[in-house]
Amino acid sequence: MTEICSAGLALGGGGARGWAHIGVLRALAEKNISITHVAGTSIGAFVGAFFATGRLDVLRENFSRFDWKQGLGYFASVPSKEGILSGRKIEEFLEKHLGETSLEDTSIPLCTIATDLRSGKEIVLKKGNIVEAVRASIAVPGIFTPVQKENYLLVDGGLVNPVPVTTVRRMGAEQVIAVDLNRLPTGTDTPLLKQGGQPNVLEIIGASVNIVEAALTENKFTVDAPDFLISPDLTRISYMDFSRGEECMKLGYNAAMSSLKKHGPKSGD
Repeated sequence: MTEICSAGLALGGGGARGWAHIGVLRALAEKNISITHVAGTSIGAFVGAFFATGRLDVLRENFSRFDWKQGLGYFASVPSKEGILSGRKIEEFLEKHLGETSLEDTSIPLCTIATDLRSGKEIVLKKGNIVEAVRASIAVPGIFTPVQKENYLLVDGGLVNPVPVTTVRRMGAEQVIAVDLNRLPTGTDTPLLKQGGQPNVLEIIGASVNIVEAALTENKFTVDAPDFLISPDLTRISYMDFSRGEECMKLGYNAAMSSLKKHGPKSGD
């Protein structure tokens, strides 16, 4: 049995399923597992930024009971020719709670993953304004507008590295815990799209991203597997179902606690 007392953390993308990261982090804290480094992709970057700056409670308070009306307020922002949404509402939330924090100033070393649309290359953001770094990582193509940074046009890092295990290793972590949110359903009773009626454009993009990221993650893990994998069963929660935050957190917590029964120290050790 491998005991995990400290490790780097790779938080994967997955849209609304990302609230499960909060539950996983709660479980790791209860098991006294020290996190030495954090790298996040997309919603993993979003949650990772609040965790690395000691503000995770802000997300828990704001999104555990996030309903569709609140979601409409965040997602019904000004459209752009480069994406359905400008993302300004989310930027305002990040600016309010993370302020002028830079990636270099986080209490736990943090990197976010983005993709450069011009070259197709993975861009690891480890310096500069944290709001810009998170906003770039969550810019799902076709939904949110890209972020212009230097010579890069940055979008969602899930296109190149959905669960950034390799990044955490390069940051210096001796062991890596990965949280993968994109397990595909195995039965017809858990479809990627909601039953009944035609899916809207956000649902179509979300399901497409889920399929691509699941396949890419599987391939990445064959080359560089994490030392410890937590993969909550979130197949009944769609990519855009942000109103089920409390449920996602519980599923993340339960999955982590179940896995940690076999690995790592007991709470209070």
